[in-house]
This record gives sequence, C-alpha cells and structure tokens, in this order.
Amino acid sequence: MVLSILKRRFAAFGRDTVMLWHAFWHPATPGGLKLATALAGLYLISPFDLIPIVVPVLGVVDDLIIVPLMVSQISKRLPEPVRESARAKADRFMRRWVKRPLLLIFLILLGLLAIWAVLLFLLFRLLFGG
Repeated sequence: MVLSILKRRFAAFGRDTVMLWHAFWHPATPGGLKLATALAGLYLISPFDLIPIVVPVLGVVDDLIIVPLMVSQISKRLPEPVRESARAKADRFMRRWVKRPLLLIFLILLGLLAIWAVLLFLLFRLLFGG
C-alpha cells in the first residue's frame, strides 16, 4: 500500500518536473514562475539545505519533501494553456524515454552529485590554489 503510494508520487513528481522544464521555456509563463522554477532547481543541486545533510535522516528527508512540494506548487500556479501544453509534452517525453522511473531518478541524482562534486572541486581550487 505505502509502496504503491510512493511509486505514484515519484511518477507524478517526475512528470511535473518535466512539465516545469517545458513550461519554463514557454513564452506565456510568467517571469515569477520561471524564477521559482530556477530557484527550486538550484535548491536541489545546492549543497546548502534548510536541514543540513549531516543530520541523520532529516538531512535527506527535507530534500524529499521540500523539492516535490515546490514543484507541485509551481505547477499548480501555471496558466492553464501553459500547463496543458507543457503536460502534453511531458507525457510524450515520459512515454518515449522513461521506461523505468526509479532508474531515471537514480541517474538524475547521480548527475546532480557529479555537478556538486565538480563545483566543490572548483571551489577548493579557487580557495586553496591547488
């Protein structure tokens, strides 16, 4: 029961994320929603969180709760024509490219970890000249 609910929520989060990507590039999307979308993406890849990752369990849980909540709230506030257009594009993308949603989530998280590692490496080189 709980596993099916989580699977459904992850699938909806994936679709909403792809929908926000398409809505971000739509000319009728308000600038404030574009900014909110960009900030949600930056929060996800940022090493700084509301609850630090070193706090056991809660450090990860805040990302698992806050980011999907932001994505959901932003997608609800999209103008109806933009939402419908972006949802149709997201559904086509998901049908074509996403056969295994958990594998996709793993690959996205791996990519985000790689971006974070590169940013830390560049920051280290900048600060310590190494």
